[in-house]
Amino acid sequence: MWRRNGGGSAVKKAAAWKLFVVMAVCTVYFIAFSHLGTFAYDVLAPDDGRLGPGTAVGPVSLSGMTPERARQAVVERVNEWRATASISLQYQEKRIDLPADAFAFRLAESTKRFVDGRRTPLFVIADLEKCLQAAAAIVPPAALSALDIKKLGADLEGQAAQLQKPSSPIDLARYISFANGRQLVVSEAAASVPDSSAVRWLSGERRAVIKAKQLFSFGDYMKKAKADLSDEAADAIASAVYRAVLATNFTVVERYTSRMLPDGVTPGFEAAISGGRDLEWFNPNTTDYTLLLRHDGRKVRVAIIGLPFAYQYIIRLGEAESIEPRVIVRYDARLAPGEKRTEQIGRPGLVVTVEREVRDGARLVRKETVSEDFYPPTYTIHVRGLEVPESNVGQSGDGEGGTMEPANGVTENNGAANQPNSTAKNSGGNIESGTASKKGDEASNGESAPAAGSEEKTDAGGGEEK
Repeated sequence: MWRRNGGGSAVKKAAAWKLFVVMAVCTVYFIAFSHLGTFAYDVLAPDDGRLGPGTAVGPVSLSGMTPERARQAVVERVNEWRATASISLQYQEKRIDLPADAFAFRLAESTKRFVDGRRTPLFVIADLEKCLQAAAAIVPPAALSALDIKKLGADLEGQAAQLQKPSSPIDLARYISFANGRQLVVSEAAASVPDSSAVRWLSGERRAVIKAKQLFSFGDYMKKAKADLSDEAADAIASAVYRAVLATNFTVVERYTSRMLPDGVTPGFEAAISGGRDLEWFNPNTTDYTLLLRHDGRKVRVAIIGLPFAYQYIIRLGEAESIEPRVIVRYDARLAPGEKRTEQIGRPGLVVTVEREVRDGARLVRKETVSEDFYPPTYTIHVRGLEVPESNVGQSGDGEGGTMEPANGVTENNGAANQPNSTAKNSGGNIESGTASKKGDEASNGESAPAAGSEEKTDAGGGEEK
């Protein structure tokens, strides 16, 4: 008979508890020993004054250094920054580097007392007088008085205290603010627009914001403003706007002209937006500008307001070159011999070059060609009767009842005169010839009769819009 073994289970449980107690005692012992050992070392071991982890002055880590070595490390890092790094100021196209002596590092105060395990600030003071002198070299006088030099100095001190070179120059435009939010007129122009629709539309002042670093479409603005203007009025206003834009650092990216210079518009300053055309430019600055349109009772006034430009932009018009119209002679069999009439009076063409000078005071920075505007001439067209040789007059009597044929055997009647690509030849008689053909010459109505003994063909056409 088997006997039940109940004592073996109790022995196993007792052994497990003993093992647990031993492990717990060992764990407590090791933890206490590590803490007590560190405490005993701190109390009994000699203190060499080394700084603990996390100790720093500004961006300079001083962990594990003695106070003397820490002070030396801070001085070395500051001198290295002064020798290699610089802080640049920028205003639009101009830039200048601040001199190293514009910053005074207060090293004695910064390293006088270290806080073990903590970061303390690196004290630096910006020389506001030298900062203002540097800013005056790139900021126009009209904006310099509105520069917040104290705020600029505080930001410069923060940059220098990090002992790092900024990733981009400090934009001084952010520190310029005029009292009461007023803005300066940086460019303006005027245009005579006798159209009543323009007077009605500009009965109140119109404003449009020219966003920084963005394109501005004047055609889109006019559509959004629902300007109910005639084509002539819209083009006249656009021409005044274009003239004002030329005297800025904006970049014109789209602009058109007409085939005939409108009345009242100075050559070189036309901008047409009628017929789906547009006037578009880019604002390269970091600040917005405002386009202002108004009617003063006599003229449309255009103004661009915002921060003054770093440079001055002067527009120069080259000497306008006149292109004389060509004379075209046509022959009509229905006119009596020797009879003549003028079908179209010619108009001279025009070529004018527009240049822009970029100046820094009296110094010429650069000179650039803005555009070369071309307006083609309109031909003068004379219509004459056929010239009959004397030999044919004797054969036909008084010239009635028969067909008269010139010496070359080809006649041009009134119907043929209006046909495109028609030609006329003549080997005798005196035919009036036109001036030499020039670039863009155009004939508005059909073809011409050539000079005697030659064949000539002219096409109706004109210059292309820009």
